[in-house]
Amino acid sequence: MWKINEVLSLDGVRYRILQIDGGEIIWVNIDEDKGIPTLILHAQLTALMDAERLIRADDPYSYLLYEEPKAHSAEFIKREESYQIIQSIISDPDCFDSIKRSQLIKEIEQSGRAGRSTIYRLLRRYWQRGQTLNALLPDYKNSGAPGKKRTSTGVQKSGRKRQNGRGFGIKINDDIERIMRLSIEQVLQNTEKLSVSFALRKFEKLFLQYYPDVPEEDKPTRRQFEYFYKREYDQVTRLVERIDEGIYKKDVRPLSSTATTGVLGPGSRYEIDATIADIYLVADDDRSKIIGRPTLYIVIDVFSRMIAGFYIGFDNPSYVVAMQAFINACVEKTDICKSLGLNISTEEWPCIGLPDVVLADRGELMSNQLESLISTFNVRVESAPPRRGDAKGIVESCFRVLQAEFKPYAPGVVAGNKIKKHGEQDYRLDAAITISDFTRIILKTILFRNKHHVLTKYDRDADLPADLPSIPLHLWRWGLQNRTGRLRSVDPDLLRVSILPRKKVSISTFGVCLWGMYYTSAEILREGWLHRSQDVKRPDSLEAAYDPSCADTIYLFPQSGSRGYWVCSLTEKSRQFRGMTFWQVWDIQKEEKNNQANAIFDEAAHRRELDDYIQGVIAESKKLLPDIQESNQQRVRQIRSNKKEAREQERQQRTKPTTIKPDQNVADVIPLHNEEEDYSYPSFVPGLFETDEDE
Repeated sequence: MWKINEVLSLDGVRYRILQIDGGEIIWVNIDEDKGIPTLILHAQLTALMDAERLIRADDPYSYLLYEEPKAHSAEFIKREESYQIIQSIISDPDCFDSIKRSQLIKEIEQSGRAGRSTIYRLLRRYWQRGQTLNALLPDYKNSGAPGKKRTSTGVQKSGRKRQNGRGFGIKINDDIERIMRLSIEQVLQNTEKLSVSFALRKFEKLFLQYYPDVPEEDKPTRRQFEYFYKREYDQVTRLVERIDEGIYKKDVRPLSSTATTGVLGPGSRYEIDATIADIYLVADDDRSKIIGRPTLYIVIDVFSRMIAGFYIGFDNPSYVVAMQAFINACVEKTDICKSLGLNISTEEWPCIGLPDVVLADRGELMSNQLESLISTFNVRVESAPPRRGDAKGIVESCFRVLQAEFKPYAPGVVAGNKIKKHGEQDYRLDAAITISDFTRIILKTILFRNKHHVLTKYDRDADLPADLPSIPLHLWRWGLQNRTGRLRSVDPDLLRVSILPRKKVSISTFGVCLWGMYYTSAEILREGWLHRSQDVKRPDSLEAAYDPSCADTIYLFPQSGSRGYWVCSLTEKSRQFRGMTFWQVWDIQKEEKNNQANAIFDEAAHRRELDDYIQGVIAESKKLLPDIQESNQQRVRQIRSNKKEAREQERQQRTKPTTIKPDQNVADVIPLHNEEEDYSYPSFVPGLFETDEDE
């Protein structure tokens, strides 16, 4: 009923649940400056809720999930230093015991790392703001007034002092701003396309009429004028007002088509690992094509042995693929099973939420985005030592159990050596199962193992009842009810986007460019980044997250240090790649570049042939040019008559009758008019086709 980090409101006072231990709950007042964790019973909370004094409230610090300070920045360093001070306290399971906590604080104080008041302040901040690493971020964002107009009560202008030249400048007051606005609206807010320099000169003339005694060196500078212009008139307004409506619609407007000992309970620790399945598969669309052995990822809960998630495909083990399996382990599975033809309920596969610890191979953790999983979602990531499969023994043994179910029956199973003795059949040639069939087999095996498989070698704790069968699903349900549940709810979309791989992108009039493909969104259009004008200012360096399994959508992060994102879709310019994966896109792009390079070689050879032909014809024409006797003036006067003569010859050739051979049968011609009557064109008709060109 209650969840860790959940915020409750009691008579208008907000509390955060820090720990749930059976019927005892530790919570803290998140609005009190001197608040410390206190104990309340589960029954008390229930009674308060029944009396309608206790209600669930929104988390006022949920925005911290989106914060992502840059490495080695002031915020990043401050957060890490604060965490190092209180790490020994918050990692102790007895830290909510006041006596134990006082001892730990005294040890830190004696070490000289921080004073008692500082330690309490950091602990209070950590507990009140959600028990995540980002809870220790300083509130630098509340400093200053970003995006707001600066006001100054002094006489001198704000900003740094002038370094070069005479004078001290002038403070821009409301009256000067009125003059600036008047000049801008007269000069720049129209379709005459006058420059800012011209508007500045007009402003200076008007300024001298109002302030004739101000020295030249103290007049408002161009920088002050441009600052006011860009602050008061947004980019889209500046652009639209300076372009004719017809030209705007034609040339400038945006193009629209275009993741058993030592674990406390379910979710306390997940293990994730991959293997290359011991079977060769064939293609779905052509069963005669052998496509090799698939990659199988498994995410398993150590306490209950529940398989929480999986991945089957042909991508090599990597961070990207591991995160797909991890996301699968954290979200609801009903839709995934339904897409594969299996209908299940949530109770049949209840593994939903983030674990406390994830154990994986080091190679799968080599990504900058892993920091997001650690800092944002407070998931501890551990790496197994190299060449130590026993460090992840639970998941390693799971591979053997899963594959043992299909190996006795399936064709194409790896057996023995690839190099066969004389007369033996190569097992690769026996492949007959497609990737879709194999996925359904593995999924059905996982469901059977979770719901019915008896763990005969499961090491049971002393508090497990004798009538509780050692079946993963039963152990999971019992652990959630009787142990400290470690699973935490999470937004699936936020989790997925936060741990996807990222890449720097550029922005042009075509959209956001990633891997040579262009994307756009409603937010980008609203910002005016796609307007085709040199006056448009676009961000120079942004990041985008992408899912390698789908090239149709990327996730653009428009602000540095924030996890807020815009969903961008492929534009019509890149419609060629719709419905593809990024791996397919990269293969196509590589092939296109290779073909284009070869075509350029052929073009060069044929162009040389064309040049030789043109030059030969021109040279021959020059040789055939006779000696000219007439004067240049005479030759020019003859152009019109010469053209008329050439036109008549062309017409005669077009109207020349076809010659009939003598042996052909000729039909009798019956005249339709009297031969004596004249049916020719009137004398004025030929003149209608004459031209008055003067060559």
